[in-house]
Amino acid sequence: MRRILTFLGLSLLILIMMAATLLSLFRFTPKYPILELEKGWTVIYHNEQFVNTNLERMSKQLGTTFSNGDTITLNYEKQLQYPVVPFPYIVFKSQYCGYQVYIDGNIIAEKDTNESFQNDFVGISYNAVSLPQNIDGSKLSIKLFICENNARVDMMHPIIGDYDDIYRYITHGALYPSFTGTFMIIFGTVFLIISLIFYLRTDGVAPQVLTSLLSISIGAWMITAFNCFDFVLDPAIATTIEYISMYSLLPLLYFLIASLHRRADNSVVYFLAITSTLFGISFVVLHVLNIVHINQFQMPYFFMAAIGLFILGMYCYNDFKIWTRISSTFILMIGITVLALSLTFYAVVAISKSVIDYRQSRLLYLLVPSGSLFFVTSQLLNHFIFMTRSFAQRKEYLSLSKIAYVDNLTGVSNRASFDSKMAEMENTDDDFCILSLDLNGLKEVNDNAGHPAGDRLLKSFAKTLLDVFSSKGDCFRVGGDEFIVIFKQIEATTLDSLLTELDSRLKKLDEEDTEINHSVSHGYCFRSETQEKDTHSVLMLADARMYEYKRNFYSYMMSR
Repeated sequence: MRRILTFLGLSLLILIMMAATLLSLFRFTPKYPILELEKGWTVIYHNEQFVNTNLERMSKQLGTTFSNGDTITLNYEKQLQYPVVPFPYIVFKSQYCGYQVYIDGNIIAEKDTNESFQNDFVGISYNAVSLPQNIDGSKLSIKLFICENNARVDMMHPIIGDYDDIYRYITHGALYPSFTGTFMIIFGTVFLIISLIFYLRTDGVAPQVLTSLLSISIGAWMITAFNCFDFVLDPAIATTIEYISMYSLLPLLYFLIASLHRRADNSVVYFLAITSTLFGISFVVLHVLNIVHINQFQMPYFFMAAIGLFILGMYCYNDFKIWTRISSTFILMIGITVLALSLTFYAVVAISKSVIDYRQSRLLYLLVPSGSLFFVTSQLLNHFIFMTRSFAQRKEYLSLSKIAYVDNLTGVSNRASFDSKMAEMENTDDDFCILSLDLNGLKEVNDNAGHPAGDRLLKSFAKTLLDVFSSKGDCFRVGGDEFIVIFKQIEATTLDSLLTELDSRLKKLDEEDTEINHSVSHGYCFRSETQEKDTHSVLMLADARMYEYKRNFYSYMMSR
């Protein structure tokens, strides 16, 4: 439990430090005044006038939503009082509607009006309209043309100022979500590439892939939902990305939960994952075909998300009971839960229609990006634990492989490795050569000088054998004092010279270590020399020649 609390404390500290750093480093002071047109609006809707209306509270007078085809006229009754600036602009946020902007009754800008609108998707965005240089004393009117059913009535107060100041003002207003969203996309992409490369060699990395995709989706949703790049992206494209990203979160969450709990019965979770995926795809298809726009499916999606939150709670409860055995999974589930709760708060705000722009809510402004960064922190910790365990498992596997295929005393490949090599050679038609070697007098060394001396003989001989032959063939220890070298391609003259070099080196070892005798009997055979052409026949003939060499060696030694 102490590790979990430490993790939570460090994550919270990192989030606070990041938020404080952003706010301190990116302060904004406009060069020219920014005029917010809050009060003094007359709204004309369905031939009714609503005087002195607060645009952010229009729903109290006009109802909560507009319908497709509605027209609303906003007249600012006060004369504009604003100094001359280099690039005067008016900026207002529209939701699923076209507009016309008038100065003193003269139209200066229009977009997606009743005459030009072709039932295409309009989206949500900030609109920047250039104003005449001298607007002091002018009258402003904005006419809205609603393009979607259930469009929000309330709208942001229009603001007037120099373009550069307004751009910085709006961008600074979404600094934290903008930074977090961009970071999530970059982080998710990098980790997705790493995970896909790692997936080719390691099992169990599916959660890493899914969390990377989830990070990318969250980042894309955040920078569009908070209108971070409205001056760069087309409103229809930005809003479409917002909803596609949002609809992808739920199936990714379901698949991630299932991948983290592979031993559990995940049939319900997989059903919900596939169902939400099919729903999301159908939403996108209907939107692309311009049959039903993607924003119309928000409420059914929130209902499915509520089911997902309940499922997540059940899994978290079960994980909490066994967290000591799967601490890495539990840490990642904490991150997922924090993220889901922050997104749930967003959903509650969206359903309640309590704000027009998400950046108006300081809690929402901080909560969703912070929940996303907390999720990234848990993902990094989980990835670190995963990589540590994978490295340990790989190290253990290599150690076991070494035990299975390498002689522990000499470091030369063992009998199991030799048998595997012989089977490999049997399945080829190529000529090859087997060199059989047997140490002379190992038993006498063990009896007279002791087994440590015998082990020393084996190790020094094996090292010499590898030094001479490893570049030409594969060396094996197949018995107590028996060694084999297999050559895929070698000339007899080359092999004879190598054997001469081996004998020469062994004589030098005799001079260095006089307690033991370094000598070896050897014999070799090529496949082409045998009638049967199989590996067994080649080995038998090589052994026969080696034993003939050994008999001659002992006869020579006894005659001295």
